[in-house]
Amino acid sequence: MEKSIEKIWNEAFVNEKSLTAPRINNIYNQKSKSLIHKIKKTYEFDNKGLIPMAIIVAVGGVMLSEVIIGFYGAFLIVCLYLFNSKLLQNFTTIDVKSDNLTYLKEYRNIITSVSKATKNLFIFAIPAAVLSIFTLAFLVKEKSFFTRYLSTNPTLLEILTVGLVAGVTVGIIGFIIFKISNRILYHSLISKLDDIIKEMEELKK
Repeated sequence: MEKSIEKIWNEAFVNEKSLTAPRINNIYNQKSKSLIHKIKKTYEFDNKGLIPMAIIVAVGGVMLSEVIIGFYGAFLIVCLYLFNSKLLQNFTTIDVKSDNLTYLKEYRNIITSVSKATKNLFIFAIPAAVLSIFTLAFLVKEKSFFTRYLSTNPTLLEILTVGLVAGVTVGIIGFIIFKISNRILYHSLISKLDDIIKEMEELKK
């Protein structure tokens, strides 16, 4: 009867000279490489989706006679894209010469930090961005689609109040969407990564 992979792994770690050791390393390397590649591509695809969104916002702003607001909104989305790109660059800082388990642990830690930064973005940055849009609308006073939903002569305090409520609402909705999309896109991949790390830690004991 053929030995199970787990048994071969155990023997490989017990006896470093075992002929199966290179085979075990190759198995883990292949599994890790494939999984890391999928996670990397998913992050990149998710982030690149912001570019067409920025274009849609800019075009929509022009169509609704909200040229300044539209382009400002597009600018904020591009800033979000650049922010995310900067976060993803952290993955390139990992020492590729380290052993497989160390590499995977560092990769997992960066995933956690990226997720935390994204959460803070929805809690703080998104509401602030929406508030700034309302403030800009008050300052430029465009006769447009946007201003139809505001009073004839709103005060800055009224604009800030409405903007704050809208910002918090958008932030909450965005956070919920983030949690749902994060579970759909990344939960399975990250769970597999955690499983590989756990298996390798157990086998090295």
